[in-house]
Amino acid sequence: MGELWLADDEQHHDVVLKTVRDDLLDDVEVRRCFRREIAVTASVHHEHIVHHVAHGQWSGVEVLALEHIEGSSLAELLDRAPLPLGAALCVADDIARALAYLHALKNYQGEPLEVIHGDVSPQNVLIDHHGKALVIDFGGVTWRGADVTPGMLVGKPGYVSPEQTRGEPLDGRSDQYALGVVLWEMLAGQALFETDDVRRDLPVPPLSRYVAVPYVVEAAVVRMLAEDREARFPDLAEVADVLAGAAWAHGVDDARAWLGARAQAPLLLDDVFEEEGPGEPTKPMRP
Repeated sequence: MGELWLADDEQHHDVVLKTVRDDLLDDVEVRRCFRREIAVTASVHHEHIVHHVAHGQWSGVEVLALEHIEGSSLAELLDRAPLPLGAALCVADDIARALAYLHALKNYQGEPLEVIHGDVSPQNVLIDHHGKALVIDFGGVTWRGADVTPGMLVGKPGYVSPEQTRGEPLDGRSDQYALGVVLWEMLAGQALFETDDVRRDLPVPPLSRYVAVPYVVEAAVVRMLAEDREARFPDLAEVADVLAGAAWAHGVDDARAWLGARAQAPLLLDDVFEEEGPGEPTKPMRP
């Protein structure tokens, strides 16, 4: 049949099995993306990145087993209810820390690998029952020297950076831009860019048009969404520090409790959470 190679420190887990769909098995680029995902998830260990459990061949098919997370995707939460300010900041801080870790990875010679997630979006973030955010889906991951088709665009329209749409060489600031879009949407309560064409023609609307946020938060989002990547933060570790400070000012414990409860049973919570949740409630992504 085949065998799965287990991580040394993993034993018993509920897992999610991931493989390439039958109708895409002949797609060379899809298979490359899947192998890059296996390589990265097997090599990283971070509290805000879903854990690799096993990988290998099973019945002649490549399989990746990942830790099953009890909770909901960020996209599901945004569909069902608004995120209060404190909760949105906690989620963005978690994502920033996961990406900063990823961007800082080095090879055995101590050289930067220049890893980029490449597909940061609400669909690729899970919220567990503790209110912790985890980054998932590394199908768009790349690193220095990886076998990637030039100009290949993996990220979702509306979240990819301007330089990514132009097919330019990328660095961690491309993931930073995508996180800026996600944070803007969590705070404004609606999609920022319906399509990539719309994004090319219109400036980013100020958050103050939709919700009251502290100046430090709005300034951070504006900087993350700068068209010129040289105007963005130098790295996501600095972004995480800014977001963490803002999150603590709005009650981290309450925000985590709200997120955990929402992720477990988002349709059953009392309306009091809408009115009295941590921070200021924002509008839902969709009416």
